[in-house]
Amino acid sequence: MSSIISGYEFVMRGGFMMIPLLFSALIALTVIFERSYVFYRVYITSPQWISKILQKLKSQELKKAEDACHRMNTPVASVLLAGIEHFDNSIEEMELSMKNRAESWVPLLEKRLEWIDTVITAAPLMGLLGTITGMMSSFAVLSERGVNDPNAITGGVAEALIATATGLVIALVSLVAYNFLTTRMKLMIYEIELAASHLVEIRLSVHRHQSKNHGKG
Repeated sequence: MSSIISGYEFVMRGGFMMIPLLFSALIALTVIFERSYVFYRVYITSPQWISKILQKLKSQELKKAEDACHRMNTPVASVLLAGIEHFDNSIEEMELSMKNRAESWVPLLEKRLEWIDTVITAAPLMGLLGTITGMMSSFAVLSERGVNDPNAITGGVAEALIATATGLVIALVSLVAYNFLTTRMKLMIYEIELAASHLVEIRLSVHRHQSKNHGKG
């Protein structure tokens, strides 16, 4: 209970700019947890699953591979499905289908990351504004009471320092999380491209093998 009271007093001493600062921190944390859950739970595709799909394609079990991709709602599975649906068409048509499907996933992967980027920029500026208002209140007290009331003067300085420190902490935490999430997003895009490349290789290999058999026949 005492820690809660101390935290409340700390926030109150930071001045009115602590309200938008804490609100921005809440937004950043919400997006960080939501994107982490999506990247590591919802959109995750295991290498073992991808290997099984590619093996089915090598064995020309297109229907089984297609059904498995339908059941897996992830970016990699969706792109593989687009390629499987055009497996017997020209290689250009197959690649274009996978490219379009992959590009449709990019906005979903980038979703709400710009909110964290905004907090990274805005939090230090809000802290700076809190610093300015805190110093202004200190100078106002100084002009009214002179140096006879040091406690009132230091109150404004404390407000300035608390707001600045809070803004910097929020920005630093958000920056680390933003870099972490964007790195994960780039890794997922790489996984999509790699799976699509493997599918193209398998398609070329299967059709080459069929051409040889047809030539022998």
